Amino acid sequence: MKHTTEISKATRAIGIMLLFLTALIVSTKASLADEPTDDNQQKKTVKYSKFFDEKKQWCDALVISCSDFRFTSATQEFINNRLGLKNDYDYISIPGSIRNLLDKKTRYLVFQKFGVSVRLHHVKRIIILGHQDCTTGYGGSGNFADTAVEYKTICKDLKKARRLMRFKFSHLKVFLYYATVTSHGQERIFNYRQIL
Repeated sequence: MKHTTEISKATRAIGIMLLFLTALIVSTKASLADEPTDDNQQKKTVKYSKFFDEKKQWCDALVISCSDFRFTSATQEFINNRLGLKNDYDYISIPGSIRNLLDKKTRYLVFQKFGVSVRLHHVKRIIILGHQDCTTGYGGSGNFADTAVEYKTICKDLKKARRLMRFKFSHLKVFLYYATVTSHGQERIFNYRQIL
């Protein structure tokens, strides 16, 4: 009985401490938010908002790809040259590309990041790139029976991502691509296939 009473007192004490800590954090945040900013900072904010108010031309696309270093240069070349988007797109590189979008635990955070680009830069289309041997998202090619199964699985996920994007940003077009690489001696050949 004495042991239960001590646990109950300890639990109440912890609860009171947490309540006090929460109140302290909230009041600190509120007081910091109310503090006036200096003139230099206020001028920067005005200039920043003025930039968005006066900007007449925005970027055309939001490109989402995996951050795998093996595909980075080829992906930039593909986007700039083959898609003709040089200097006209936002680029978000996420480990595993669209896997975080498909995961219910991380979907909200990913959509928040995409939403910034869509809202501030008024993109007209979204381009999502997946690739062969994606170790972060799928554990690499070795996790599939063969390249056909790997291709089919990743393309299925790309299409799910497109449906989610269209649901969230219904006014935008969404294009999908799947990248592969083959080696010919020292040369590596990258291929980007559109997924319809």
